[in-house]
Amino acid sequence: MKYMNFKNVVIFILSLTTIWIVVVFFCYKGYLTNIEVGQIQLDDCPYFTTQDSVVFDTGADFSYISSNKIGFPFLSPVLVNDGEGNNKILPMYFTQYFEVNDKVKIKNFAYFSGFKSNRIKAIIGMNVLSKLNILFLSTQNTLDIKSFDFKPQIPSSAIILQYKDRIRPKVTLRLDNVVIDDILIDTGFDGDLAIDEHYIEKLKSNHSCDSMIRTNHTLFDTQTVKNITFSELYINERLYKNIHVVQLKKRLLGSKFLKRFDKVFWDSKNLTVYMWNENDEY
Repeated sequence: MKYMNFKNVVIFILSLTTIWIVVVFFCYKGYLTNIEVGQIQLDDCPYFTTQDSVVFDTGADFSYISSNKIGFPFLSPVLVNDGEGNNKILPMYFTQYFEVNDKVKIKNFAYFSGFKSNRIKAIIGMNVLSKLNILFLSTQNTLDIKSFDFKPQIPSSAIILQYKDRIRPKVTLRLDNVVIDDILIDTGFDGDLAIDEHYIEKLKSNHSCDSMIRTNHTLFDTQTVKNITFSELYINERLYKNIHVVQLKKRLLGSKFLKRFDKVFWDSKNLTVYMWNENDEY
């Protein structure tokens, strides 16, 4: 019987390790991920949530599924941050199949598991969403999952927001005459905007507003925050009524603002978001 010598054993182990690292990298980046084209019905939640409690969350770098009975673990638990300073060590899983609304299937993607929520079954983050184009129709309250090649007819009057980082879609907005950079488009956030106190005080000096305390949900916790409602506010030189701004350290453009429009087209291929209404001129 012929045994492998020590050198060959080392080469074999290194080869397996290299293959495993490549597989993990491809899964983490979503290069193996595939999602079927189809239409997903949303529920009445203010953010982009399906009727079976799956959140399509552009504010999440990665995906999360509360149950660990789907797929299999393929990476040691890692430290995960919810964006508000709360950390947890969660295992990473890989699944070949996950179904949304009994219609659209996501294949071959990695996710974290271990968080508990009575409201959320799963969070589909940008490791999946950055691989497809999405058309939101507010009149039907649906998300149409489209291929990279799809682009609808878009009116010249549409709001256009462009970003550079495929996983963290951050944009620049002008609120009145105040220019604010690095605002994350976050469909998992139910307000119009979230900005820090410094910018809020600037806006309050020019507008009437009402303040109240509200509860803000993070992935691992809840927090008490200040919610300010501006009766009107210019955003990128357009006037909007009753804008809800949450005082947070991070900067967000939320689903409440996106849902002010009849249609929102998320063009992942060209890193652009278009928003318009049916009566806009083409």
